[in-house]
Amino acid sequence: TCRLWNLSIASVLALTLSNVFLTVRLLHSGDCNQYSGGVDEGVSMVPRAPILTPATCLEYVLAESLANSTDKAVFSGLDLRLGRWDTRRLYKVFDFAVVGERFPDLSDSYSVCLATQSSLEKIYSLVQVSHHWSGPISTAIFAAGNDELYLLQIYLSYLRACFRPIRERVSFHLVLPKERAPTHLKSVHVSDFTKFDCAKPEATLNDLLKLRKPDTSKWRIKNPYPQNHLRNVARKGCQCSHVFLTDVDIVPSVNFAEQLDKFLRKQKPHHLTAFVVPTYELDERVRFPRNKTDLIRLANKGLARPFHHKVFIYNQFATNFSRWQADITESDETKVSHNVTNFEFLYEPFYVAPDTVPPHDERFLGYGYTRNTQVSAREF
Repeated sequence: TCRLWNLSIASVLALTLSNVFLTVRLLHSGDCNQYSGGVDEGVSMVPRAPILTPATCLEYVLAESLANSTDKAVFSGLDLRLGRWDTRRLYKVFDFAVVGERFPDLSDSYSVCLATQSSLEKIYSLVQVSHHWSGPISTAIFAAGNDELYLLQIYLSYLRACFRPIRERVSFHLVLPKERAPTHLKSVHVSDFTKFDCAKPEATLNDLLKLRKPDTSKWRIKNPYPQNHLRNVARKGCQCSHVFLTDVDIVPSVNFAEQLDKFLRKQKPHHLTAFVVPTYELDERVRFPRNKTDLIRLANKGLARPFHHKVFIYNQFATNFSRWQADITESDETKVSHNVTNFEFLYEPFYVAPDTVPPHDERFLGYGYTRNTQVSAREF
């Protein structure tokens, strides 16, 4: 009996130590494997940079060479007197103010395009997004006043000079408010954006934001952010048959563009079909999961949870995450787990759909309950 008792204690201790070890490995973000997805041959990797945003451990690739003296800053030659107005003449839009070098070719190669939108404060997230998404990316950017437009010029030029995926894959569309419309473009020299450290995109942006005028910051606080305008601009900038519309800080899974493209090409055309993408929030201490198995392991440890689960559970509740997690297969191939049959009011999923779906209702401004106006405003 004593021997059996000792064996039981030893087994419990072994299991406990094993559990602790696995948990530490999940939380450890210092020794990440080098990221190689979508990297062209001949481009060298740089040492792992600091964490860009919570819940990541992403090694990104710097451009093989920085901008040279013949390169120009973004928006060079843009005539602010032109552009197009939205239907209520509240915002002026400049479509394709910056075109990714490979954006047209990628749009021909892929059946799906990632559309996203951002203000100046969050645009650094594109570094992560562009390293995970190998297809075309259409991004709508909001800028208010001459100072924000100038800072946006510098920062986008910096991103394109430092990160090859952004320079090649991302096209930018500019949205300017009528009430605080920029009147002119400042002269930006190559040295103005090549002087910053490419390994610190978030810190660089924070330094630039300190140069924004106080009255611009006050105006931004008082005036609602036109999310739906930007979503519509970004979506219509896509040239593919299908669009995956997200917010800029939503980072897609590694190789998702390729897997999603293969999946969509197998589907029968149907303009009323939308494919919901389960979206999770990650604990800030963990590495970005490389596949569904890793994500489920994190969820079982309490280190990952459905998007907005604590803030507003109904935002994603109808997706039925428990059913999706129970569908475990060895293959990483993208497939339909189940049908979302219990649509609920206030449901705001991220989904992939044909470009023919209705636009977002631009009468809704600001944050909160704006994304689902594309669905609830019409039968879809």
